[in-house]
Amino acid sequence: MAPVDAYRAVVTSKDKSTYAKAALDLRRWMIKSDPYRPIFHFTGPESWINDPNGVIYHNGTYHLFYQYDPIVQGKRSKRCWGHAVSKDLVHWEDWPVALWPDTQFDKDGVYSGNSFIHEGKITALYTGNVSGHNETYGMLAWSEDGGLTFRKKMVMPNSQRPNARSPVHWDAQIWKEGDAWCQLIGGTTEGGKQGAAWLWKSTDLENWKLQRNIAPSIQYKGYWELPYLVPLNGRHVLLVGAGNPYWIGSYDAKTMEFTPQTPVRSVDTGHYYSFNPHMVDDKGPNGSERRIMHGWATIGRPPKVDGVPYWEQAHSIPRVITIKDDRLWQEPIPELQCLRYDRQCGTSQVIPPNKPVPLSSVHGDALEIVATFERGTAKRCGLIVRANNQGEGTKIWVSAGDMFGIEGCGNTHFLKENDPAVLHVFVDRGVIEVYCNGVAVTHKSFAPADRIGVMAFSDEGEATLKSLEAWKMKSMWE
Repeated sequence: MAPVDAYRAVVTSKDKSTYAKAALDLRRWMIKSDPYRPIFHFTGPESWINDPNGVIYHNGTYHLFYQYDPIVQGKRSKRCWGHAVSKDLVHWEDWPVALWPDTQFDKDGVYSGNSFIHEGKITALYTGNVSGHNETYGMLAWSEDGGLTFRKKMVMPNSQRPNARSPVHWDAQIWKEGDAWCQLIGGTTEGGKQGAAWLWKSTDLENWKLQRNIAPSIQYKGYWELPYLVPLNGRHVLLVGAGNPYWIGSYDAKTMEFTPQTPVRSVDTGHYYSFNPHMVDDKGPNGSERRIMHGWATIGRPPKVDGVPYWEQAHSIPRVITIKDDRLWQEPIPELQCLRYDRQCGTSQVIPPNKPVPLSSVHGDALEIVATFERGTAKRCGLIVRANNQGEGTKIWVSAGDMFGIEGCGNTHFLKENDPAVLHVFVDRGVIEVYCNGVAVTHKSFAPADRIGVMAFSDEGEATLKSLEAWKMKSMWE
């Protein structure tokens, strides 16, 4: 437990090198000691994490702020903003906790928000929690030292709330239109009957005026968190936290109204929430802008391992998002390929009905797999990962029709009936994340440590595994 004690001894420190070393030592020890702990999905050093906050790319560095409950003097802290930085979106360094709940306006938690650059400084707007939806405040924070420390000021009082049931601040997307700063804040309409995305504007970041709910035509659930209006490919995507719904449509900045042009679809039907598509970098084709979406992999708390302190939740792989085929198209960041090693390839083979075929060259609890299937006469076919010799494990499947899913999660429609199905699978101990034709699904898998097999299966008919490429994956903390 020496790494745990060493980290907790400096958890409130603002010394960057001291904190970073203690956190890295703890992370490496946790990975070695806990078979459920992911090695290339982001987790907190210990304890609870949730929403990715304040994700921003600035001066060649990626900053990830995130909801974090560190253990302070033996007790779980109220919510803070943890902080990690990276040069490649893969290997991260822990920096000291950025924001603590240390004022009367955020005494029950530094809740979600986002960051931006103002006058050359990393600046943030976040929800100061005092009594949940009953009492919140809009908080402005800014850093004079590149994000290591912050000053803060309350700029949106609880008395400004849109209505009795809608907080003045609950999550925030931030952007600028001309001379006006804009915030999109979650909430509900009068009487709590319909979720709302409230637009606020300010010219000085301190005096905010409520404009309107930008999506009055969308009737979907009674409360929205995490509203994001994202410009992509000449259109706009509206994503809200009420599950994981999104709509593609148009936004009129003059009337301040979003008009959906597609039916509601899901960002991810699995163990996933709290998407944050706020980050833009310059790593697209020919140095173009690229939109990156972070997310919370809601995997819960793994089984207890003796001698190891508790940790809970993780983040998904950062995803590059675009619009394609009239839907949100998601792909894992290509930078993750730097963790690959021990490449294995398979030849084409027929998978018989109801008899899973072991892929003996591919095994492990930290893998990347790309498998292409022709579905043939099968009702469903795909892969079983974290499998034992009897074929028990997590099934990742495509149907004879147009559906794709992971056993235990929802499914989604995505393919034409006769198209080949390419499953891009990431197995990371307690997390399984799968991509297929621009759709992503996240799942938890707290399988016993000895379940490391991979099998191909075909239900009620033959399918063909046309090609297979797989790699073992190194730790992002090495």
